[in-house]
Amino acid sequence: MFRLKWPTHPRWSLIASVGSLSVLVIIISALGWLQPLEWFALDQFFRLRKSQSIDPRILIVTIDEPDINYVGDWPLPDDTLAELLLKVSAADPRGIGLDMYRNLPVGQGHADLTKVFENTPILVGVEKVVGQPIGPPPGVDPERQVGMSDVVVDNDGRVRRALLLVITDDGEYKYGLATQLAFNALEQEQIYPSYVDEKRLQLGKATLRRFQKNDGGYANADDGGSQMLINFPAGNTWFETVSMTAVLEGKVPSEQIKNRIVLIGATAISLNDFFYTPMSRVEEMPGVFVHAHIVSQLMGAAVDGRTLLHGVQPWGKWLWLVTSTFGAGLVFYVFIQQGKSYRRQNFLTIIWLVPCVGTSIIVLTYGLFTLGLWVPVVAPVLSASLLAVLLVLQQNQKLQGLAAFDELTQIPNRRSFDQFLQELITHQKSFTLVLCDVDYFKRYNDTYGHQDGDTCLRAIAQVLKQGVRQSDLAARYGGEEFALVIKGPSATVATEILTRIQAQLAELKILHEASDVSTYVTLSFGVAVVEELKNTTPKALIERADGALYKAKRKGRNQFFVSDVV
Repeated sequence: MFRLKWPTHPRWSLIASVGSLSVLVIIISALGWLQPLEWFALDQFFRLRKSQSIDPRILIVTIDEPDINYVGDWPLPDDTLAELLLKVSAADPRGIGLDMYRNLPVGQGHADLTKVFENTPILVGVEKVVGQPIGPPPGVDPERQVGMSDVVVDNDGRVRRALLLVITDDGEYKYGLATQLAFNALEQEQIYPSYVDEKRLQLGKATLRRFQKNDGGYANADDGGSQMLINFPAGNTWFETVSMTAVLEGKVPSEQIKNRIVLIGATAISLNDFFYTPMSRVEEMPGVFVHAHIVSQLMGAAVDGRTLLHGVQPWGKWLWLVTSTFGAGLVFYVFIQQGKSYRRQNFLTIIWLVPCVGTSIIVLTYGLFTLGLWVPVVAPVLSASLLAVLLVLQQNQKLQGLAAFDELTQIPNRRSFDQFLQELITHQKSFTLVLCDVDYFKRYNDTYGHQDGDTCLRAIAQVLKQGVRQSDLAARYGGEEFALVIKGPSATVATEILTRIQAQLAELKILHEASDVSTYVTLSFGVAVVEELKNTTPKALIERADGALYKAKRKGRNQFFVSDVV
């Protein structure tokens, strides 16, 4: 016996929706439209973390407004700077980083300052390499005593990356100030950098992965040189500080400096050496603190295994986007399916689920962030939200469909038929009305059961739907009865269509052993051709078609009868 399975594939529809939305969001993300929002989300993650303790390896000598007033001059004269460096060096630090340009003599004592650089191998001065260059201090060892002061600033004005190394056009290696200080200090612990490959550097317990232009939430960023993301710690007190005046006056005990990396830099507002970072929306960070954070991160990662922050690579974030979107869609799908059918409460359920799913994605990405992996958060939340909107639109469409389509056969119902018929009469458009029903359908149900009866009706509905033209209508009238509205008052066209429908139904060979007409399911048709629509009502037309159907049955069923043209 023929059985027809009604194809419903909501899972495939979900997969198609997830796939198309993921591609759309991937394109939007690749174009960089989501980059500012991804940066904003990353900054919030930094601020959410618990405060961390002061790094005991770092000491910062600040030069603030009172210190400038104490000296009475700016830039600091060479003799004053030489005195400051000698006092710091005498306390036996592990390294000294001077975050001030000293390529030219300033005031008196230039020879003394040059001698300090020559006799202090742990002292590292700065030069500017990117853009307009500024040379290093005199008397420095170019391989160990000079580092770049250049800082990478994103388009929103914030520093999130460290520039560790630049290779010049001449093939010369230029290390950042923080990189040079950290490498020099780690050598004292027999820790040396070694390249795993062109993208990874092994440094003690840490593996530093070179920043790529599409890492994390970035899109086509400038990844020149060797860069890494700065994993800023939380809190406001990261490093111990002393003032330049206190050092010059001998008020800083040597124990406070001994065996620490000392960075010296300006913090005076008038000197404008400040940068916005993820740590605050409004407060800027002095440049010397930015370098200190990079030193602290390199030292902590190499010696203590401190967590570094890496952005997931493009293939990983696209996979994450598709996975998270599909997970969100699966949640929506499960809740919809629990409703058994598309009902209005499912619409409200989806709306309620959107913030829950979005929060779950945010929590998961924050958890990965604490483990050192930055994956996009805005892209999957956007994709999941768009999916929810799409499901809501589909929900609304299905709710409208409930009012227009028969739930069992999925063709227009009696209400749609009545509206279609009335519209033709109102606009005085002639047509042919056909009523049909399944021959001996009660016997069919009694023989095979109502479940097979439903399957039979679904099969017949599809035959009718496929048999008429696109401009026509095939609808379920009620029970085993169907109605066809064929545009144009032509008995010949209607006959051709009904003959084709009978042939297609016969090809299905739906077994009907209880029928007196055939061993297979058949239909009887009553046809009413309508040319004159004046003073015509739907009720009168239906009565004419129903009368024709009655005559078709009286003549033996499995045929059609055409009433007189009116």
